[in-house]
Amino acid sequence: MSFFGARRTRQTRVYRPNPSIRDKVGSALQDYRILTRLLVAIFAIGMMQVAMTSWQSRFPWREGQIAVVGVQSRNDFKVEDVRATDQARLRAEEQVRLVFVQNNAFWTEFESRFRKELTDIANAETLEQLAPEVIAGFRLNLEIPGEVEKGTAPTTRFTQVKRALAESNMAIGDRLAQMEIEFSQLLSGARGRGILDEASLAQIPADGREPDPLRAIEIQDSDGIIVSYNTLSDVLLKYQLLETGTIGRAWVSLPNLQQLRPAVEQWLTANLNGQLNYNDNATRLKRREAVDAVEVQYDLYPAGRTLITAGTPLEALQLQVLNEEYRAHEMAVTFSQRLARVAGMSLIVTMMVVLLGIYLAHSEPTLLEDVGQLLALILICVVAVFLSCLLSRDPWRAEVLPLLAAVIVISIVHNQVLATLLGFCMSLLISLTTVGDLGHFATLMVLCLTVIVPLRRISSRSTLIKIGFVLACAAFVTVWSITLISSHNYSEAWRNEAMLMKALKFAGWSLLCCSVVSNCLPFIESAFGVLTDISLLELTDVSHPLLQELARRAPGTYNHSITVASIGEAAAESIGANGLLLRVGAYFHDIGKSLKPEYFIENIGHGQKNPHDSLAPAMSALIIIGHVKDGAEMAEQHNLPRKLINFIEQHHGTTLVEYFFREAASRADGDHRTDAEESSFRYPGPKPQSKETGVMMLADAVESASRTLSEPTPKRIQSLVHEITLKRVLDGQFDQCGLTMCEIRTVEESLVKSLLAAHHGRIKYPDQKTA
Repeated sequence: MSFFGARRTRQTRVYRPNPSIRDKVGSALQDYRILTRLLVAIFAIGMMQVAMTSWQSRFPWREGQIAVVGVQSRNDFKVEDVRATDQARLRAEEQVRLVFVQNNAFWTEFESRFRKELTDIANAETLEQLAPEVIAGFRLNLEIPGEVEKGTAPTTRFTQVKRALAESNMAIGDRLAQMEIEFSQLLSGARGRGILDEASLAQIPADGREPDPLRAIEIQDSDGIIVSYNTLSDVLLKYQLLETGTIGRAWVSLPNLQQLRPAVEQWLTANLNGQLNYNDNATRLKRREAVDAVEVQYDLYPAGRTLITAGTPLEALQLQVLNEEYRAHEMAVTFSQRLARVAGMSLIVTMMVVLLGIYLAHSEPTLLEDVGQLLALILICVVAVFLSCLLSRDPWRAEVLPLLAAVIVISIVHNQVLATLLGFCMSLLISLTTVGDLGHFATLMVLCLTVIVPLRRISSRSTLIKIGFVLACAAFVTVWSITLISSHNYSEAWRNEAMLMKALKFAGWSLLCCSVVSNCLPFIESAFGVLTDISLLELTDVSHPLLQELARRAPGTYNHSITVASIGEAAAESIGANGLLLRVGAYFHDIGKSLKPEYFIENIGHGQKNPHDSLAPAMSALIIIGHVKDGAEMAEQHNLPRKLINFIEQHHGTTLVEYFFREAASRADGDHRTDAEESSFRYPGPKPQSKETGVMMLADAVESASRTLSEPTPKRIQSLVHEITLKRVLDGQFDQCGLTMCEIRTVEESLVKSLLAAHHGRIKYPDQKTA
């Protein structure tokens, strides 16, 4: 016996050791489906960390919020004293010198003009011989009263100037030359400083006040070189003409010109324009430099100082202090502390991802298998959390806008249960990342539930708008209620304008969210392949090209489709399924028959030859089965939604084409047994995957079979429906669509009622003839 080896004991032969955890993990990682789901989960966790910026601590304070507890500074920090800084900058700006530019070529032309006009006066016999500008410059028409004691009569300034020019032993030309020299001497002192006239002074921007005569100024030449530093009183003409001014003091040493002092001063006032010009650009530049040079003023806050006491409503200035304290604390956080934050948030997100994965595995396995849909769902949640955290700061407070938009889209695209679970997770993550307040989480969750519950079906474009108004009211009441609950002083809470604004903002953003999603609904349907009742109602229009072609080429099939749609919709509604979806699916389920309508019995007229009589059963079955594939291809070419294509592919499931199978079986002999193989006479499927397609299968089958009844009595119809239903159940056609036996029984009863109504009897009138 040893030649054959040692005999194994029964225990050795039967017992198989359980695989270890390591073996299970290794085996799982070798399955590409599990590996793909694991990578998707890791992607979701990583993207959510980025969306929440989990490496940063949250800033929980908002304007109008009532501090439940007091707040102390965690680090030394400083806050800019805006008022003190502005005052320092204003003082620096006021101390900046005004910049004026000197016109160097001004004096030569100015003195020549004075000599010419004075010469014109000397040569004129009467006032009328002078030019108007000369008269106006010297005011030669001004009457000068005479001396009362001497009894002299009044005279004019023209006469006075003429007398002063003539009362001299020297010639008139020499006297004019002497006066020109003295005029130059009169202005010599002011020429170095410059003279500013009233018109140039008006160029200086003012705030409604008179310019300060002591305001410091800077005088430059045309090349930008600084000539002198003065004050306005040093260069302003009206101050220089005073006895203490540069020009006023010079009159003592000018005996000839002094006789014309009133006229000369009048002429200077009228004609001295543009010797100094205000340079606004240079002044602004100096002011900007002075303002930039001012150091920012700060208020210092040591660590441990109480910043906010409990029960204080937060205002803008307090929020500024808290924000600076937050920044100082963030700068002091070490890498290990940030890593700990990321680890903590990762654990929370991982738990949510695992729980959602378990839910999907049990309730939404098809979604878990579709990686594209799964990634789209993850991106919707990540973008919603990111935008909510970004928009939660003041003054927007719009965190509800992305959140509600996300749950609405998820509810429309998938279902309400998944939208509720994801709404809970997103609300929790947003609250943890923003204010970290239980009341805030409760507000977000209440709003999510308020918008999800009515979204079972969207029957019209106005549905979301109506929900928006309800949601806005719920948002206002919820925010206001949470404020009252968290307030220490209820009387102050009622007068808290900031919280009132928050409630109004939440209400406004909620209404806006529903309006935006309503307008974007066609794009959402197109992007995710979703069919709402609105789209379905649009597809019920029988003017669709496919239906028109079906009615033209296969009228019998068209009438059959309309009847199936009618009885199937009622049956679907009886079990709570989407009857409108079934009705539209029934319209299109047999469009493939329009390619070869003559091969289908409902399109063969009375007396016409049946083409199947000349075909082998296998070929006939192939033609009959082919209408499913042809219909699906036609639907894809016309861009019908995927849910409608499912009706075309699944309305026969994998059922047997019984007539031609039996015909083939009856003809088969020993040498041709393969001609009657059952698999060759079955539809390719798949089996119905939803309740609507399952009901559609029954409605299609019983409607076709009921036409074969010569006398459709209630008993016969009931037996026919029950027989077909039982055959489909035993054939396993409803194993994947979720229909329960109770629902199948309800559908059966509904179909019987509909067929009885369609085949009801009529009273035969005495004179009626048989057609």
